[in-house]
Amino acid sequence: MLVLTGFGLAALTTPSFSGAEPNADFEDAVAVIGAGGYTGGDTVRSLIKKGQKVIACTRRPQKIVLNAERGPDTIVLDDERERNLVRSAIVDVNKASSIPSAIQGAKAVIFTAASRPKTFAAAKVAPPSDHVEDIGLENVAKACIANKIPRLVIVSSVCAKCRKKQEYDVPDQLDRGAASCDACYKKQAGEDAVRELYAAAKDPSLSYTIVRPGMLTLGEARGVKEVEFNQGVTKSGMISRLDLADILTAAALSKDADGKTFEVYYRDSAQPVDMYASLQSCKALGKSVKECFFGDGYDESTPVSLDEMLKNPVKGTLFASGREVHGNSYFAMFKDLSSDKDEAFDLDSIGYNSM
Repeated sequence: MLVLTGFGLAALTTPSFSGAEPNADFEDAVAVIGAGGYTGGDTVRSLIKKGQKVIACTRRPQKIVLNAERGPDTIVLDDERERNLVRSAIVDVNKASSIPSAIQGAKAVIFTAASRPKTFAAAKVAPPSDHVEDIGLENVAKACIANKIPRLVIVSSVCAKCRKKQEYDVPDQLDRGAASCDACYKKQAGEDAVRELYAAAKDPSLSYTIVRPGMLTLGEARGVKEVEFNQGVTKSGMISRLDLADILTAAALSKDADGKTFEVYYRDSAQPVDMYASLQSCKALGKSVKECFFGDGYDESTPVSLDEMLKNPVKGTLFASGREVHGNSYFAMFKDLSSDKDEAFDLDSIGYNSM
């Protein structure tokens, strides 16, 4: 669910350009495409806090403002001293010609852009857009390869509830919210296009990272120790946009994330995509049913109340698949992920009729 907030108007004097000018002293910056959105804005601030120069790419002009001066069409900074680390650029990912000069010289591009339904235009939030996640992403990937940008980091989605060719056996399990099956399949098409383009480029100096967050929240950051990486779309969960932004920042600055696709969520919020298959996998790892549901250390002979479960922090991982990654540093966690295989992931292979 998207939560909208109101903003004010004042702006800082910050360098900006239309996309036709070179980046000059912003070479070696990180370009954030979709910087005007929640995730994009949080990513801009995360990068700046790491001392990184940022090219904030948005579809329409944005003002760079302090937190107290936020308003419509603004990118918010926490400290006025940060303004020299960010400049804005106009990029419409569905117009391929607007991309190259905006990202020229960047050491990484982070793609956080998303399509906007017509309801946004009615609410005067943003003009509508479509095919950002597939056609737009493909345009960005082509521009990154052509301009020798070392790394492209992409925000995708778990989207594991949606099925394209069949209906769920249990109708209420179908996600009929804003993240519709159609939007999820556009994300999948975009992922596939990126993998194919980088495979065809055959340039070891260029790579991508695809990050699939679970349900995004506007809550406070909980930090790396609460986050679980996984691969294979066996489960999902919730994660704050602030923690997601830190993961994207780390991926943009790390070669160890290259060529990898993975899911991210808080480990204590993990939910299986397929309950039956997840329990089978968990039990095959030697865990009891209670440990699968509640974490490590529960005694099978003792009943577990809901109050007890909520009071005790989760130990280990829920619905263990054997592919979970935990750690004290995202950079270290990237090393434990597997690189992508040639075959694309097929959402139609996941469903409740396998139970």
